[in-house]
Amino acid sequence: MNTKPAQFQQKLGYGFIAFGLLLIIGLYFAADGGAYIFSALLGLMAIVFGGFQLMLAKQTPAKIEKHASKPKNKKAHK
Repeated sequence: MNTKPAQFQQKLGYGFIAFGLLLIIGLYFAADGGAYIFSALLGLMAIVFGGFQLMLAKQTPAKIEKHASKPKNKKAHK
């Protein structure tokens, strides 16, 4: 894959959110009471997982930039 890990996590997050919404909306019309509650819980889990992936994608570049800075040398030069 040519994509960076943060971009992949962002796409994965949006995909899970869309999948969760489609699952909830689609099975609202196709399922009866008990099956809809089960599918709605699965959809909510997918949405939460997608949000978690977006949160990780937002934090990943900050970690890379933090480690890319030069370390400060506290030793005195002689």
